[in-house]
Amino acid sequence: MGKYRLDYFSKYYFYEEDKFSQEVEEGDYILEQIKKSNRFDYKGHSYKYTKFGNISKSDTQRDVEVEIPQDDINVIINGESAHLDLIYKFETKKLEDHIRITTRISEKNDDISCILYIDYNQGNEFVKELEGVKKAQQENMNK
Repeated sequence: MGKYRLDYFSKYYFYEEDKFSQEVEEGDYILEQIKKSNRFDYKGHSYKYTKFGNISKSDTQRDVEVEIPQDDINVIINGESAHLDLIYKFETKKLEDHIRITTRISEKNDDISCILYIDYNQGNEFVKELEGVKKAQQENMNK
């Protein structure tokens, strides 16, 4: 089992503009603010318009601990089991001082887009272990 510390872990929730006020607490107020400036930070979240005209809400955490159990289809994020849907999406990009991993995370009611940022000291080993999780997920589907 590998243990890693992510510099940033961001989840992205997407909403259609016409349903935003019904689905998000204080949605009318937030919508009014992002119409003025295209981006609005409020109560720990960032809201903005996407390139597709929808609204995204981001939730970013710093210094997130991730454990990757051996031969498991899930990972442990800050002590809780989580399912990264690596079969659906698993993209890596090397940035100046981080590796960025884009995927999805399954939550009780939805699949959420997420981005993980990890430094180069741990990044290559972390990606290699995530590839092992993806392989376990693929094998699990074929049972």
